[in-house]
Amino acid sequence: MDFFKRHFFVSLFAVLGLVAVAYIGAQAASLQVFFGVVVPYLAVLIFVEGLIYRLLQWARSPVPFRIPTTAGQNRTLPWIQRDLGDKLDNPDTFKHLVGRMALEVLAFRSLFRNLRTELRKDPDNPEGDRLIHWSYKWLWLGAIAFHYAFLVIILRHLRFF
Repeated sequence: MDFFKRHFFVSLFAVLGLVAVAYIGAQAASLQVFFGVVVPYLAVLIFVEGLIYRLLQWARSPVPFRIPTTAGQNRTLPWIQRDLGDKLDNPDTFKHLVGRMALEVLAFRSLFRNLRTELRKDPDNPEGDRLIHWSYKWLWLGAIAFHYAFLVIILRHLRFF
């Protein structure tokens, strides 16, 4: 029996054991309120605490190589003009940082960008090759549709609480 199958059965038996404990506790010991109310709220509380802990741990971790993922003109010389797109691509104030993060969270802006490049032969170009940028608009559209549909489902379920 290889590694995957062994761990699969351990997980399977752990889940079946938890189901049996909940079933026996709710039916035989009359603990419906405990298993139907207390345990789910406790599970959500532990999940949210763990998520916040991991986010804070991730935010505090040092970044050894600062690799910028920006595309706009950075603020350098005062006579170089920057439009709003450049300020959102390469933020230098807290307001622009909030704008960039809002666009990323709400519109998945990084998925909308070009993700693939290719050198193609171009007879009109005297150098011979031309760099072509491709993007995955279908990936972006699918991600938007999935996540907003999921958000609608979550918001509709919250009315029961």
